[in-house]
Amino acid sequence: MEFVEQLVKNELEGPLSSAALEVLSIIAYRGPISKPEIEAIRGINCSYTLRNLTIRGLIERENNPKDSRGYVYVVSFDFLKKLGVEKMENLPEYATLSVDERMNSIVEKQ
Repeated sequence: MEFVEQLVKNELEGPLSSAALEVLSIIAYRGPISKPEIEAIRGINCSYTLRNLTIRGLIERENNPKDSRGYVYVVSFDFLKKLGVEKMENLPEYATLSVDERMNSIVEKQ
């Protein structure tokens, strides 16, 4: 039982993995964004990472306005607060990275 408790504690409080940081960056700069779009950018399944970031309160899942059967992910207010920024536009290089044409071409294929 102690092993399971430690696993849960690490999932909630441990350092973020490189995969989690990558997904969090994609959501921060490209959100709101769907799971298939994130996976197209990364080239790998993101279910576990999205679940972990949601449990930690760093991202939120919202109904997808383009597809009522799906969801989109956005960063949470807590994420912004932890970074010390009031809005997404205050992130470093947001204006450039949020409209990167290379990412647009990958996402549009979805």
